Amino acid sequence: MLHKKQKKCLELMALGEFTQREIAEQIKVTEQTICNWKKNAEFTNELDRLIRISIQSLAAKAFKTQTSLLNAKNEMVRFLAAKDILDRAGFKATEKLNIEGSIPVVIIDDMGDEDD
Repeated sequence: MLHKKQKKCLELMALGEFTQREIAEQIKVTEQTICNWKKNAEFTNELDRLIRISIQSLAAKAFKTQTSLLNAKNEMVRFLAAKDILDRAGFKATEKLNIEGSIPVVIIDDMGDEDD
């Protein structure tokens, strides 16, 4: 079971606004104590859970930002935004194109041989 200082430490770490040294000072422990806590599975599992909650709370805002980039003036920004959205939706580009049909291919040797 995590104690009060560990829970406060986790809360501050999940915010992502403070260094480990600043957190240690705020909760009145040493940085080494926090390092030791970070070796504890219960502590790290709770930190992961809190970070996932933080990320989930920002997901809608991030998606709205990504969507607005589809209207950016810069063509590359629009392209990358569209590609990222499609990739995340599972529409990955295929590595191989299958081209069917009877389009003739003509190879023209325009390099010319100087020895001739």
